[in-house]
Amino acid sequence: MRISVKGLLTALIACMATAAQAEPVTLKLATGAQDSTIWARQAQAYAQKVEELSDGQVKIEIFYAGQLGSMGDTLTSALSGRIDMWSGSLPILSGIVPEFDTLMFPFMFDSDEQTVCVVPKLTETARKAAGRKFHLLTFAPVEHQAMVGSVPLVSPDLLKGKKVRSAPSRSSINFFQSIGATPLPLPAEDTPSAASTHLVDAVNFGLSYAMASGLTETLPVYTRADVLFSLGAVIMSPRSWAKLDDQQKAALTDALSVMEFDAKLQEIDAFEKIMSEKLTQTGGTIVHLTPEQEQLWKDAAHATWDKSLSELSGDATGFFEAVQTAKADCGS
Repeated sequence: MRISVKGLLTALIACMATAAQAEPVTLKLATGAQDSTIWARQAQAYAQKVEELSDGQVKIEIFYAGQLGSMGDTLTSALSGRIDMWSGSLPILSGIVPEFDTLMFPFMFDSDEQTVCVVPKLTETARKAAGRKFHLLTFAPVEHQAMVGSVPLVSPDLLKGKKVRSAPSRSSINFFQSIGATPLPLPAEDTPSAASTHLVDAVNFGLSYAMASGLTETLPVYTRADVLFSLGAVIMSPRSWAKLDDQQKAALTDALSVMEFDAKLQEIDAFEKIMSEKLTQTGGTIVHLTPEQEQLWKDAAHATWDKSLSELSGDATGFFEAVQTAKADCGS
């Protein structure tokens, strides 16, 4: 049987394409999580699932908190392609996509059930907002961020004149300014040392991170004024994503099944319960608010939403409306 030159070339090109697709890749993932925390275990579970689904063709090498730089530095590296993947907090990412800040407005969500219902509904809207800046794989729960201090902080007026570490987002800064505090949007990695040197008087942090980072050794009183529900995201460098073939991309996407929002939040809540017990065992204190005290915090927070929305660029208003629509769809 005679084979034409054109036929040989077509077969050769097909073989070369197949070989290129079969070449394994190792992706570097930078995460703000410390390697002893629940977030690290969740990242590990995702990496294992990706390797399994890709038959070993895609491996993820995880670099934990500070190994490749701060969350801000590693995000910059991910956007430029020096790091393939990034997992970190939404306030950091909102510096790139300001629309995301609307998800972090203080007291945006009324319950965990509402958060679980709303956030996954916004993934496609968020991808459109991100455009070509990065490829959003998924949103992820982090934890409730309340107030860490040396005394109970049961009402907002107790922070008047105090220096407070806030999330590095416009909405968080506006909130603490509105109650008379001086917000300092420090990197999470730098906060424990800032507290130990009295650069800050109080910190808006989650309990698990406060314990894991050693912050509660300096500020041992945790007041459950859950100012915001901290969200995170897993993203990919657009350059790194573009280099993958369809099967590799499918493995990264399909592996998100182990990152299902509700299940991850349940794991985080269980981990927080362990951290809560450790805090009290080591002499720390957890303060719960009365309904009246919680309402004081909520009222002060809601009063800042309009100001924050007006100061955000991009289509922040459109994204905020999408959040409200999702909340309505979820029955609230």
